Formats: sequence, C-alpha cells, structure tokens
Amino acid sequence: MAAFSPEGDIVQLSWDDVMEICRDLAMAIHKDFDPDIIIGVARGGLIPAAVIASILRKDLFPVALSRRMKGVIVREKPQVLVPVSDEVDGKRVLIVDERSESGETLRLTAREAQKKGAKKVKTATLFSRLGEWRPSFCGFETDAVVIKPWDYELIVQGKFVLNPDYEQELFTRG
Repeated sequence: MAAFSPEGDIVQLSWDDVMEICRDLAMAIHKDFDPDIIIGVARGGLIPAAVIASILRKDLFPVALSRRMKGVIVREKPQVLVPVSDEVDGKRVLIVDERSESGETLRLTAREAQKKGAKKVKTATLFSRLGEWRPSFCGFETDAVVIKPWDYELIVQGKFVLNPDYEQELFTRG
C-alpha cells in the first residue's frame, strides 16, 4: 500500500518515515473507509493515531491495553486499562496502533468498540508482522526489528540510554 518499503533485518524509522507512512495510511483510509472517530492505542499507537486524526480532521480518543507494567511483561493477555469511549456508539471507528504482531490488542479493542455500539470498525498500523492476521490498513509488513523514533532512547538514572528492548534485539540479530 505505502511507498515505504524497508529492507534488512533492522529498520530504523525516522520521524520523516513515520510521517510518510501516516500520510499514505490517511489517504487510503479516507478513500476506503472515512471513519467518524479514531481510537489510538496507548502508548505507541497514540502517535500515528494523532497524526492520522489530524490529517483526516477526526476526533481522537485514547484506549490503553497492555501486558506490561513499567515496561515489563506481567500479564499473559492484554488488560484494558483505559476503556473504549462511549463516543463510538453508532459511529464508524478506526483503531490505530503503531504495530501489529498477533493482532490481539487490535481485535480486543475492536470487540470493546462493537460492545459499545460502534457501527463499523477497522484497524490500522504503521507496520505489521508477517503472519495470518492483518489490520485493515497497514503501512508495511516485515519481520525486521523496527526501531521507532519516539522510543529509541529512554531516560535511565538521569541519562539517555538505548531502549533495552532494542538493545536485546540488535545484539541477537546484529
């Protein structure tokens, strides 16, 4: 779908890359779906969701689902931490996350939106892992390690350090 096509085992997205992918996604979404509202999946999905919502001039509502607590996986299944807004009732809803691996988070969010009366629900991601489940709209598919510009570095003990998740992946693949 998008003009962006990464190569290699490691893909480091720049902010310009993210904007290009969001623009391509927004155009495809506008042509094929034109949602009434957008739900952004916190944390990472709020960034592309905000960009796409701004381009499409749609209201944005957050939802938070996670297996993690303070960056550490503590649950087997995602838990709803911030529920889907009641504003979805009777609306065409686009759910945006930065990535999809199994699709579990997006499917859970879609079910929650449908329970609250959403008329139609579609999903979008910047990228998706190669596999059986795919979002309705996707910037690109890959099995590469994708490094996002907003979480490349983290503050640890008052200093910027490479995100440990990336460090582990880069060490094992690099």
